[in-house]
Parts: sequence; structure tokens; C-alpha cells
Amino acid sequence: MSKETRQLATSLFKALDLLTAIASRGNGISIQELVSIMSLPRTSLLRLLDSLAHYGLVERDDQRQYYVTDAFHEWRRRDPDQHLRDRFAPMMRRVTDELGEMTTLGRLAGRVIKHVHCEEPDRRVRVTNPMGRRFRIETLAMGKLVLTVRPDLIPGDASQKFLGELEEIRERGFAMNFAESEEAIVAWGIWLGEPSPLTPLMAITWPDFRFSQESLDQARELLRKESSDLGPFPLFA
Repeated sequence: MSKETRQLATSLFKALDLLTAIASRGNGISIQELVSIMSLPRTSLLRLLDSLAHYGLVERDDQRQYYVTDAFHEWRRRDPDQHLRDRFAPMMRRVTDELGEMTTLGRLAGRVIKHVHCEEPDRRVRVTNPMGRRFRIETLAMGKLVLTVRPDLIPGDASQKFLGELEEIRERGFAMNFAESEEAIVAWGIWLGEPSPLTPLMAITWPDFRFSQESLDQARELLRKESSDLGPFPLFA
């Protein structure tokens, strides 16, 4: 056995084997069956299952049967970004046209927010398109939402004030960015599905001189209407 092979992440292999076992049983599988299949202690399996559930890949029903989720199937897609664009871009265009502000679709990719798609308004003064650019995750509205489900990504030097803000975001279901990623911009971010590290997010961004509580209320109402067709988005569920 090579040195490289000995250093492989055995816990990751166990989690992948566990996912494979659950995915092979379309009608669900019990913890007792998983113990038999995996030849692992029940306590170890429960820790792995809790981690996979936290990531949004596995869920358990009222009969204590485990299933892979829709997020798992999306995770396996060859081009998940195109799937997200196909689903959400028309909605984003409608919101951008009605509100007159930029909308951006994003998802967690590794340890950063990847901007998957952007719809820009037909206005002379508008926010710079973020596609292909990188920002510190804790400065983005979408990034703050992700940090509520991936606390391991919270910067080690995060202040108590910031940690308190994350708690508020977790409870209210949306996040704000007041010129934290770029000067003179305000962004409002929400989840487009049940919060998990695999769930896509959307942000609406204003130049700060055009942002107001009235414009934010209008944005919420537009997304509330869209939620009935594409959601429900958790903020409006």
C-alpha cells in the first residue's frame, strides 16, 4: 500500500459508502439495515448520518427510514449551474425588470460563494456584475446565510458582534450586506430552498443611494409572489 493510499480520508470513504447504500434503496433504509450493510457501530453511523443530513444530502421520515434527498440528485448532476440557471433565470429577469435592480444567483463552491448567474437592469447607474469575481464569504449577504449552516467556515477572528448577526440571520432567514463587500452597494440575500450547504441563494443588489426600506419591501413582495411557483422559499413558507 502506498503512502498516498494510507493517507486517504477514511471517514470520507465511509460517508460516500453510506450515501451509496442509501441511494440504492429507493424505498428507504433503516439504521439497523445500515449497521448490517456498513459493518460499523450504530453510534458512528448516526454521526455520519447527522453530518449528511446537515449537508442536505440525507433525510429521515417518520418511520425512521433514511433517504437521499433531491439535493443529493442535484449534487450528482454533471452541470448543476446550468440546471440552476434554467430554473431561476426567468424569475430573476422578472424581478430585475420590475424592481430595476441587479439579481444574482449563487451557491457554495468549496469555501467560497460562486456567482452562477446575474441579471442586470437597463439603467445607466448600476452595481458592477460580480460574475467571476471573488469576495470574502463573510462580507456577502449570500455568504452570511451560508455561514449559518457551515459554522466551520466562519473566520477565526470573527467578532462577537458578527456572531450575533449570524444568529439573527439564522432566525429571520435573510441577510444584508451594507457596503461590506464593495463600497456604496447594499445587498439582500435569501435562500431558494431549505437552508443547507447545497441550497442555491439569491441576492438583490442596489447602489446605496437607491436603496430604501420601500425598495426592500417591494423586493420582498416580488419574491413572495415568485415563491408560490418556484418555492416555497423558506422566508415565505
